[in-house]
Amino acid sequence: MKRFLLLSPALLALAGCAVTPEQRVRTALLDAGVPSRVAGCMAERMAAKLSIAQLRELKALSKMREPGEKMGPKHILRSVEAIGDPEIVRVTTRAALGCYIAG
Repeated sequence: MKRFLLLSPALLALAGCAVTPEQRVRTALLDAGVPSRVAGCMAERMAAKLSIAQLRELKALSKMREPGEKMGPKHILRSVEAIGDPEIVRVTTRAALGCYIAG
C-alpha cells in the first residue's frame, strides 16, 4: 500500500503529460492555419468520430499550405478531399461547418 501511495504522484504527473488525440487534431488544424477557436471546436468533434489512423492522415493538412497562411472552411475541405477518405471528408465537413457557423 505504501508503495502505491509513493508511486501515485509520479503516475499522475505522467498522465498529465499525455497528449490526447483531440490535442493532436487541434495542433494539426492550427498548423494548417485554422483559427484557434475553430480548431478547438473541430478537434473535439473529429477526435470522437475518427480512428487514430484517420487522424494521422489529417496531419498532412499542415504540409499543404504556406507558413502563416490562414485557411477558411472552403480551403480546409478541399485539402481534406485530397486525402481521399469519404469518412474523413464527412466528419471534417460537419465539424467545419458547425464550428464556423457557431462563430
